[in-house]
Amino acid sequence: MKKHRLEALLASCEQELEVYKKKFNRCSFLRAVVALVTLVSLIAALSLRFYTGYVLCGIGAVAFLLLIAWHNQIEEHQNGLAAEKEVLKEYLARFGEGWKQFPCDGEEYLTEDFPQARDLDLLGKGSLYQYLCAANTVYGADCLAEWLRDGAPDALEREARQKAVEELAGKQEFTLRLQCLGKQMKRKNAESDKKAAADFIRASRNTDAQPSALSILMWGFPFITLFFLLSALFGVFIKWSLSFFFLCFLLQLLFVILGFQRNGRILHPVYRFYRSIAAYQSIFSLIERESFQSGKLCEIQKAVRKNGGASNALNTLRRIGEAVNARHNGIAFLVYNGLLLWDYHCADRFIHWRNAYGAEIEAWLQLTGELEALISFSVLCNVKGSYCFPQVTDGQAPYLSFQDLKHPLIAEEKSVGNDLSLKHGCCMITGSNMSGKTTFLRSVGSSLFLADAGGPVLAKTFCASKMAVLTSMRIEDSVSEGISTFYAELLRIKEMIRYQKLGKPMLALIDEIYKGTNSRDRILGAQETLRRLSGEQVLLMVTTHDFELCDLENDPAVMAINYHFAEQYKGDEILFDYKMRPGRCRTTNAQHLLRLAGIL
Repeated sequence: MKKHRLEALLASCEQELEVYKKKFNRCSFLRAVVALVTLVSLIAALSLRFYTGYVLCGIGAVAFLLLIAWHNQIEEHQNGLAAEKEVLKEYLARFGEGWKQFPCDGEEYLTEDFPQARDLDLLGKGSLYQYLCAANTVYGADCLAEWLRDGAPDALEREARQKAVEELAGKQEFTLRLQCLGKQMKRKNAESDKKAAADFIRASRNTDAQPSALSILMWGFPFITLFFLLSALFGVFIKWSLSFFFLCFLLQLLFVILGFQRNGRILHPVYRFYRSIAAYQSIFSLIERESFQSGKLCEIQKAVRKNGGASNALNTLRRIGEAVNARHNGIAFLVYNGLLLWDYHCADRFIHWRNAYGAEIEAWLQLTGELEALISFSVLCNVKGSYCFPQVTDGQAPYLSFQDLKHPLIAEEKSVGNDLSLKHGCCMITGSNMSGKTTFLRSVGSSLFLADAGGPVLAKTFCASKMAVLTSMRIEDSVSEGISTFYAELLRIKEMIRYQKLGKPMLALIDEIYKGTNSRDRILGAQETLRRLSGEQVLLMVTTHDFELCDLENDPAVMAINYHFAEQYKGDEILFDYKMRPGRCRTTNAQHLLRLAGIL
């Protein structure tokens, strides 16, 4: 989706939104006028015996109801346009730095046992997750984080995801519409929404049946109550009819109070989930109507159409939710329950619903999350000009090969691509400060996680074997645990050695190896560490300022190859081209930077 097309869509959306704002204000004014005319007509008819006023009052009442319906339609369309505007602005924000303000950044998924998430900016502030996330449901948010962390379970699933993402990248109208519907979901916060969804699913699995005697009372009691009410209204034994009516009314309220805890336990999950039902129904309806070609999307659609269709099930649930929502009004609670045993009927309707659809609802919601995760991956296809779907193969020997690989979080006009082809061994990368060494490691690492998850990467070609990615990059000390930066790095390296012993393919990314200790110990320690980590199942990529480590290219145990990033000087200015070149670095810029800072 090109930037100029997004800007045109946004401009059109804003113009239409302005039109509907005027319609909304006009409708509100007409409602007020009609309400005033209706009230004046009623007063005139009652006080001045102006019988035409009754007619005007009736016409006014009908007009007022029609205006309410029109007002609701305008408001619904207005909300849809506001959601569309927000989605389009988010897409445009991804062309610059505005995406870093997106509220959904995946911070809650960061864990101590997955340091790669921080090292490679997969999750958290300023992360790949924050950039990509197009999910508006809790299931979509969870699914995207899980896929980025764990990848695809096998090659078939990875390929299925790739084909689905590729198809969704060409269905821009569908993906925009689905995101707009998700934006209209009335979410409070992630934890609250997760709990509401979990409670509703748990309630839907309950198989408790409605006692038959209770069903008889539910229908019999209201029938008798309404019978006496109608008798009184039609003048049949008015005194007795009213007396029995009020008695039945109070008995029904007492019956409701006795069953309040039981009915509340059944209905409370529906009430909490109610704010999401309409959006889910629209999403399911959209999925059911769309035409898909890729296997994974067809499977999602087939599952959503199962058992009469998820949209039909959610439409029924929405009506139940509206009834449950009405009981939370104090006056409505008394009137509805006193006349109809409303709580019992709401509970009965939900019990019938969960018997019909309770076994399907969790799977439907999870499939929505998978579709949102796939759409999130397609974001790269829509906002980046150059991308490919990588080839990831299963095998014992690690290898990595790509052309024009770029970092996904750097604006395209500023990013610089690099080429590399490696098998097992050590890639030693040297270069001056700010020359691009660390960014290159992050480009490789984040692209491998994207590739393994089934997403596209920013490269002309990208081929890799299936391998674990372990990192030692953003190392932090811990005062509370008495861990220094150097010791924290040792723990990361120890984990790499532990994994190496498993005999599984591994890519180890180490940034500024052992920078937390003195130069002599650092160089000796680094040399021995790289010899220890070298092997047929390991591919190492290490950045360093210690040129002595470049001599490992002559060590047959390490099988090292040297690459470097260079810079040029123009007066006081340092110029970087961020292109990686074969061989070791021959220059440094630390003294130049010190002079620029006024220290030397």
